[in-house]
Amino acid sequence: MFNFKMTIMKILYKIQFVLFAAVVLASCSKSFLDEDTSGFVSPGNTFVNTKGFDAGLTGLYAFARLEFQTFNNSIFSHGATPQESLQAGTDIVAVKTTGTDATLAPFTNYTFNPASSYIRNYWRFAYGLIGNSNQILTALENPGISWTDPNQDPKTVRGTASFFRAYAYRYLVTLYGDVPWVDKISASPRTDFVRDPKANVIQMMINDFKTASENLPDNPDQVADGKLTKWAALHYLAEAYLMVQKSDSAIWAANQVINAPYFKLNDQRFGAEKDLPGDYFHDMFIENNQNRKSGNRETIWAIQLEFNNLGGGDRYTDWSKRAWVPFYAQQTGFSLADSLGGRGLGQVRPYKWWLDSYEANDVRNSKYNIKRDWYHNNPASPLYGTKLVLTDAIRSSGNVFETTTKFFYGKTAVDPAFEGNMKDRVKARLAETYLLLAEAYVQKSDPGGAATALNPIRVRAQATPFSSVTADVLLDERARELMGEEMRRMTLSRFGAAKFLERVRSLNDQSKGAIKDHQVLWPVPQEVIDANTGAPFTQNPGYQ
Repeated sequence: MFNFKMTIMKILYKIQFVLFAAVVLASCSKSFLDEDTSGFVSPGNTFVNTKGFDAGLTGLYAFARLEFQTFNNSIFSHGATPQESLQAGTDIVAVKTTGTDATLAPFTNYTFNPASSYIRNYWRFAYGLIGNSNQILTALENPGISWTDPNQDPKTVRGTASFFRAYAYRYLVTLYGDVPWVDKISASPRTDFVRDPKANVIQMMINDFKTASENLPDNPDQVADGKLTKWAALHYLAEAYLMVQKSDSAIWAANQVINAPYFKLNDQRFGAEKDLPGDYFHDMFIENNQNRKSGNRETIWAIQLEFNNLGGGDRYTDWSKRAWVPFYAQQTGFSLADSLGGRGLGQVRPYKWWLDSYEANDVRNSKYNIKRDWYHNNPASPLYGTKLVLTDAIRSSGNVFETTTKFFYGKTAVDPAFEGNMKDRVKARLAETYLLLAEAYVQKSDPGGAATALNPIRVRAQATPFSSVTADVLLDERARELMGEEMRRMTLSRFGAAKFLERVRSLNDQSKGAIKDHQVLWPVPQEVIDANTGAPFTQNPGYQ
């Protein structure tokens, strides 16, 4: 876990960016540039040496973590479950639409609008990360920088800032379509932004991920936990190529990662609980097992969110547990327990098609990875020790249901009501790189090649290998492997609007009658349109 320097908070709060509808898009105003900044941290007196750029990069990582922030943040605050807004209304989960934190209801009922909070905040998050990245890339061009630390150099700075800029645009083009490409610091506030075509923005993303792959470190064992390497850039480069149907280029990029000497699919027990009952798939999701020092060789990049660690998260970071872990404590005969996942609220419930899609011997289907059987655990209850008979009513209430155990962690001995995350969050792992490789072959209309690319995952899972893989087979396999990890809306969008709508309308009972064709894209936040007075800024069709 790398150190979170207090300097960074000064940078985040002292460096001024021009706001585009409360979104960081540009640079400091002229009046700010005329001020005497010698007494506090600013771009002019920070990005002059290795120490300053090191602080700047730490700031980028800190800002990137805000993707998982819920409340209590002075830059912006999401609601309780921002990531699950990218799961709701897709093909994999039903949503608890009443009761505690019903913030996801508009995304499964498809009643969201240009003022919806998550829709506003993903835009703000992405352009905030872009603004900070642009500030560093611009400063990097200044002459006379003193590079005094061999562990920090202009290549790493350029690679990191380029990566995060492309990573932010990945959200923007997927969720909103055409968006302004901003890669320069403007000398004065702008209100004349225009929407650049999505395909053009993706090409710029590709260029940034290429730059990142050419400049970031090679050996993941020689960087601190959570720091980027070229392989993370190549993983996302493969995905970006798929977004513009450049399948051969995606195959090349994915194979660069797969054939690198540093990574392997975990197929042996490892880490904190390797001598306890469990299996090697479950090991990847146990606290402290996300980084390489645990023996995990599958992780390509993990955002450092571990609770109460310098450079990690806090009480308000990543509340995914409250979404994926049932609200079992509300069910008669149950009490809070670490073994049952701690304090969940049951806000999203995987659909039965996912539960039924596994072969019996699939490791991912084991009792360690999917919680199907629930036994009353309250010693004071006459039901203690007996198995709960699950009904559809109990499931739909959010109290108890079958679900992935990837988010089962508690710390009830510390605080039984603690709702947040305890561990780092893997953003890219080798299994998904194989899935991207298979997707490239599906794009090439090569179902046999897709099967060959996908089968290492099936073999690791002890499932029957495929002989042919279609888009639907691949999407089902992604759900089996990545349930809760991938942001499903991002994946379905990459497969195209027709496939997105087909999957939702055939597999999501809550959303199938609600979703309209245009809602594959989110609306542009209304505040953005209102603030851009210098040029027309059109809304996405259907949201007028």
